Amino acid sequence: MLFIIDMFNVFNHIPKTMSKLHKNIMPVSANGSWLYTQDEKKYLDFTSGIGALSTGHSHPYIIDKVKQQLPKLVHIQQQIFGSHPPQIELTQKLLKIMPHKGLNNFFYVNSGSEATDNAIKIARKYTGRQNILALNKGFHGRSLAALSVTSSNVTSRLNGLSLSPGVFFFNDKTDLDRILEFQSSPLDVCAIIVEPVQGEGGVNSIPKHLLQHIQQICRDNGILLIADEVQCGSGRTGTWWNVEQKNINPDIMTFGKGIASGYPFAGVVSSGEIMNSIGESYLGGTYGGNAICSVAASATIDVFNNENLLSNSEKMGLYIKNNIETIHTIKQVRQYGLMIAIEFSFSNETEKVMKIVDLLRDEGILVLLCGHKGQYIRILPPLNVSLKDVDIFLTKFHKIVGNI
Repeated sequence: MLFIIDMFNVFNHIPKTMSKLHKNIMPVSANGSWLYTQDEKKYLDFTSGIGALSTGHSHPYIIDKVKQQLPKLVHIQQQIFGSHPPQIELTQKLLKIMPHKGLNNFFYVNSGSEATDNAIKIARKYTGRQNILALNKGFHGRSLAALSVTSSNVTSRLNGLSLSPGVFFFNDKTDLDRILEFQSSPLDVCAIIVEPVQGEGGVNSIPKHLLQHIQQICRDNGILLIADEVQCGSGRTGTWWNVEQKNINPDIMTFGKGIASGYPFAGVVSSGEIMNSIGESYLGGTYGGNAICSVAASATIDVFNNENLLSNSEKMGLYIKNNIETIHTIKQVRQYGLMIAIEFSFSNETEKVMKIVDLLRDEGILVLLCGHKGQYIRILPPLNVSLKDVDIFLTKFHKIVGNI
């Protein structure tokens, strides 16, 4: 009991500004889709580390690969040595799953925010231009540069006086064309950044026709197209990358979260022509391409291939959608693989949605929120989630939502 009390007292030394959706849960172990607490409760975890745990908690194959690597190399600094075997193996596997062959040069970092920051740096240096256009409701990270192109909510940007200048937000084709005609010449724009499926903004899939219009503007004006696949990539929407479903060939792509099953690993990929022409020592970082995380990412790709996770993502996602979209209080289910948002028809939506989240937690089910007011329920189950676990979720969900 003393150990439990001491653990909770630690919260006094963690910033209260960092909101916690399930703040009274203290996990001590986890396996697959389930996590377990000190007070011997268990929860079906459909938050999956905000999508990072693509293969579930503690996948045995990945754990074994990491254990094998530990006595060999833990960290090799990328600005000192040429590379290392885990990084070389991972790069070879990533090359095989890129959406097009032009994405063939990787810079490894630790998080999606870092990937965004570096994508912006690369675009500005390569083009010699400053301005960036970003799709409204997108989320690209919490560091200053990433936050500058984020518009999924105002809370994370509040009083952000040092945000990067030269950023313009658009909603649709008309907005985009108007910005380029009246606010920023295409000759001043280095990049347009888009999440092909927006996560924090509400799980909004960007229409193929809009993405193709953006791509054509980029091609016609020497602007780089950046696809942020940090959340919607790595198999989350049923293909390795969502741009594959929309016939889009980005000049730069960022990835992270699910690519390494919860280990801190992310990256920026572009062409060798772009990456090798921006100047020596322009990119760097202490922990990027870490050996342990590289092994975890490499093993994650193995699990995807060996266990058919792309197929399971689409199959389980459709199963969830088909079994809840007919509930009378649900207005819409936005489902792309296992990236799902549930929108309700309540007039006081935010309050009732939070009540559903609380009631699900009481029943042992953990879910997320999204939307600028937290007005939608978001679920991001592990991509290897079983039918049995999905049925547990559906039973509890029907029970709770049917009585709201």
